Amino acid sequence: MIKMLSLALIALGALLAPAYWVYAKFYTGSQAQRLDLTVAEGWAAEARRWVSPDFVLNPDMAPVGLVLLAQGHFSPNMDESKPPRDLYAVTLYRQGEAAQPLQISLGVSQVTDTNPSFREHLLLMQHVQPGTYRMEVTALKPPVIQIERMQLQVRQHLHEPDPRIVTAGIVVFILGLLGLVIG
Repeated sequence: MIKMLSLALIALGALLAPAYWVYAKFYTGSQAQRLDLTVAEGWAAEARRWVSPDFVLNPDMAPVGLVLLAQGHFSPNMDESKPPRDLYAVTLYRQGEAAQPLQISLGVSQVTDTNPSFREHLLLMQHVQPGTYRMEVTALKPPVIQIERMQLQVRQHLHEPDPRIVTAGIVVFILGLLGLVIG
């Protein structure tokens, strides 16, 4: 009986914490725009700078989330203990004025996934300043994962995950694990 209850708590905790968090971050609200980023001219293939087309944001879209989608590939002949991970700087421009760059990491956990896809939640704007925006993504050093396609998804009316629900999910998950260990 304790084992069944523990398994139910683990399943409930897994739904409340990570599944709820992913759903809230990436799937709430609605997609306002999906923009293809292009490689800026004059940049070598090993150190690409990706640039979005201009896009317009208005206060009635708030809260707005910016999600980076990328697809790439890398050589399958890599050391299994060192899966590739590349650093990028993401800069958002509003009316031509740059914000502080954000550093992100795109990487895989296993070298068997040689054609990875990435979904990176970059930014949540609770209040939107109206204007024309543009985004640039630049590799901080020559990347191991060669990105073939990069897109920016602009989501409007996005909901931020409630930290109380996520915390409750973690607690329920841990209680389930303790029940399995004790039982």
